[in-house]
Amino acid sequence: MVYNSLQKGWIIILLLGAVISCTNKRDKADVSGVQIDSIEIKRYGKDLFAVNPGNVGNGLDLLYEDYSFFLGENYRDTLNVIRIRNYIIDPYLKQLYKATLEKYPDLNEIERGLTDAYKHIKYYFPNTIVPEVYTYISGIDVLQPIIYIDSLMVIGLDCYLGKNYEEYKNAGIPLYKASRMEREYIVPDCVKAWATYNYLPEHRGNQLLDQIIAEGKILYLMDIILPDVPDHIKIGYSPEKLEWCQDNEPNLWAFILENDLLFSSDLQKTQKFVQDGPFTSFFSRKSPSRTGIWIGWQIVRSFMENNDITPEELVGIRDARDILSRSGYKP
Repeated sequence: MVYNSLQKGWIIILLLGAVISCTNKRDKADVSGVQIDSIEIKRYGKDLFAVNPGNVGNGLDLLYEDYSFFLGENYRDTLNVIRIRNYIIDPYLKQLYKATLEKYPDLNEIERGLTDAYKHIKYYFPNTIVPEVYTYISGIDVLQPIIYIDSLMVIGLDCYLGKNYEEYKNAGIPLYKASRMEREYIVPDCVKAWATYNYLPEHRGNQLLDQIIAEGKILYLMDIILPDVPDHIKIGYSPEKLEWCQDNEPNLWAFILENDLLFSSDLQKTQKFVQDGPFTSFFSRKSPSRTGIWIGWQIVRSFMENNDITPEELVGIRDARDILSRSGYKP
């Protein structure tokens, strides 16, 4: 009973709190003074498939200097050579490789986008190391199209062949996922991978509020790092799904509060607000999935607009309730 009273007290405060106007317009950072080398992407997939299957060992010798991360120290081991040979002669992987060459004869646009993004990252997080960036053929790894490890970023280029690519349909990838497997998602996905690797806490709280604020921070970082990227791309919605969230924001927030979900740790209920899918099952099929994460994004935006806080300070705040209470959020 005490717990429920505390929760309801919080809800009353939130509902009766002062209305502070919230705008999605943010000043763009002037990154003209940020000096970094232009990012050049190394195409591991392209170079690997150019290796002669009849002489894999010698081919790997030529690749090792640039691609030791992929090949490892024992790349000349017999089993490893056999494994790589099987990989480059696999008909399915060869088909994916050819499709990436046709779709991406060069990566100039992506290199420019990543260079600009890392200028913004260095502006806000000066100690960031600009990673070495590679592409490879992942076998359509939809769960991890971007791999980020320390100072390395690896892009599964075959995960961005367009929503109508036939092999996506053959693999049973649902349209809500395939719609995000387009060229314009590559740079945002790279920024999200960087932010998630560095700033999404592994052990965040189990309450819905903890989850949506943690994810909202990632989306806010994408806001300031990718100021010209539309919101629907950053969160991975169609424009219509984003509009649904905007039109229904007060109702979304009221539903979460009135059903005592904000501080709930009941995963059976809270996961419906944060897991991927075609829509949020509590609402109509016109709704997007991850509506709780979208709400968390708006809370973090409001917090940053109403507090004198730097992005580095934001990611260091672990108390989601503190962010909510100081956000002035009230749709």
